[in-house]
Amino acid sequence: MKVMEHVRDVKMIRDRTFNEIEPMKQTIMLLKKHQLKMDEDFLVKLENSKTSLVDISEKALGPVKEQILPLQNQEAGNIK
Repeated sequence: MKVMEHVRDVKMIRDRTFNEIEPMKQTIMLLKKHQLKMDEDFLVKLENSKTSLVDISEKALGPVKEQILPLQNQEAGNIK
């Protein structure tokens, strides 16, 4: 059961973070539109962060999902 809680937590954090990326992207674009000088290209960093998040969540969830799938199917069969 603890494994399922961790899987849920990772998914929730990933989804919440993805939902925060678009507003940050829009803010950066607005700042650039108004010619605010920035030392770094934050759009690139934001996209790199998004890619890293996908990779990390897949590494964290991928093997676990495969291992718990039979247990999930068994529980679904018990409920039916």
